[in-house]
Amino acid sequence: MARQDKIGTLGSLNETDSFDVCIIGSGFAGTILGTLLSRQGARTLILESGTNLFRWVFDKKVEQLADYEVTGNADYLTKRTKGRLLGGNSNFWTGRCERFHASDFESHPYVPEDNPWPIRYSDMEPYYEAAERMLRVRGGPLSSYMPPRRGPLPQPPKTDISSVQGLYERIGVTVDYAPTATPRSAIRYFRVQNEILPEFLESPHGSVITGATVQKLEVDRDRNIVGAFVKTLSGVTKTVRAKIFVVCCGGIETPRLLLLSQSEEFPDGIGNDYDRVGRGFNEHPVSNFFGTLKHTAMTVIPRHKIGRIHQFYDEFRPAGLGGLDISVIQSWLFPNHLLPPAEIVRDFGRILRRVVRPSLYMAPIIEMDPTDSNRVSLSRHMKDSFGNPLAHLHLDFSDRDRKTLDLAKDKVRTLFDKLGASDIREGPLAWARHHQGTCRMGENPKTSVIDPNLRVHGTPNLYVLGAETFVTGAAVTPVLTISALAHRLADHIPAELRTI
Repeated sequence: MARQDKIGTLGSLNETDSFDVCIIGSGFAGTILGTLLSRQGARTLILESGTNLFRWVFDKKVEQLADYEVTGNADYLTKRTKGRLLGGNSNFWTGRCERFHASDFESHPYVPEDNPWPIRYSDMEPYYEAAERMLRVRGGPLSSYMPPRRGPLPQPPKTDISSVQGLYERIGVTVDYAPTATPRSAIRYFRVQNEILPEFLESPHGSVITGATVQKLEVDRDRNIVGAFVKTLSGVTKTVRAKIFVVCCGGIETPRLLLLSQSEEFPDGIGNDYDRVGRGFNEHPVSNFFGTLKHTAMTVIPRHKIGRIHQFYDEFRPAGLGGLDISVIQSWLFPNHLLPPAEIVRDFGRILRRVVRPSLYMAPIIEMDPTDSNRVSLSRHMKDSFGNPLAHLHLDFSDRDRKTLDLAKDKVRTLFDKLGASDIREGPLAWARHHQGTCRMGENPKTSVIDPNLRVHGTPNLYVLGAETFVTGAAVTPVLTISALAHRLADHIPAELRTI
């Protein structure tokens, strides 16, 4: 657990202090990067707008800091899709750690022709390995359908999914382990503020300030960032100085901060000389399907046998559509009706055999089309507690999104049929809360926001780190790729500090 006595407030910060690196945001990106930099002796400050889970849940002013408005035909929900608290969205993470596929970094239908990925899978591979070690990723041997790797996962699996794998093997489908982060200090879920932040706080080079919201980034005439203007809900204001600044606020708040940071040098916001900031937002729509299997000795297994199907990952791309990842869970099913208590007592065994049936859950997760019209901008109508415009997200399903989603659903229904499942039900469409693509990396400043080293075009000492830097969103969870990019950036920044 992070030591609370090592976490400061804005009031305790001396404005005459100057840090090597100021990181804005304490989620996966900010905490991992800060820890890696502190190991190398860089004096690093992490600024976090929120504080703890209790305040985020019960303090309306803190909760409202995460508000934003939404338009578009996707009916995207704004509440509880991001948090303002120490550890960021790590607080809601189930620990899944899938790599992007090699094909995700290559040319495919969703990669903009004028802004291809400036890096390749081979560039990321050593950083994926480092991120997996830091996150203690567990799982068994992976098939050739999963992204290529040079060795096994760092930790062995906690559960045996051979029964699920055997079930699908009969219909010619491969189920892989779902690589998952393994906590040291918790029973189930990996939280960066508990697993990684303590090392940062114990370092003489690391400091954390909570309850401090950055209002804007200040620049000089040479377009260098000279300070972050910070405010608390109680009215304390200060300017934080550093040699290098890194924004790690996620796919909605990062573009908002860049757009709020207007000046003579950046009249439309930092990094927005060509109107690229905020464009290309994409998420992971998730369909939910449930079915019941025949009650046999082969299928009676304990709850939560979790796997992933990557066998069909690239299947829709030749038709100009997105990638597909299918999540699989096999467990027990209890019907949605109550049985008479007397009947249960009279013949519990018979009722158990009739009522408790093996249940199969499949969730196709699709890659969204990162169109320019899906974007984050500044609201014209709503303001936050500090009087600044909230973020405005416009999100539409494109025709390609709908086709990909329909084909993904058909694929899952076909798998259910081949397995002989009954009582197949489709639940409501859900969202993975992965905010991606709004500050894309690229070589060309006219088509991207940051360069291949994650430096914002036109600013010598400002970087962005997170899923907002992705050119495309793939069809897998973003956390491992965020973590790998953090390791990559941690290799780059110390060299830059030596030149300042």
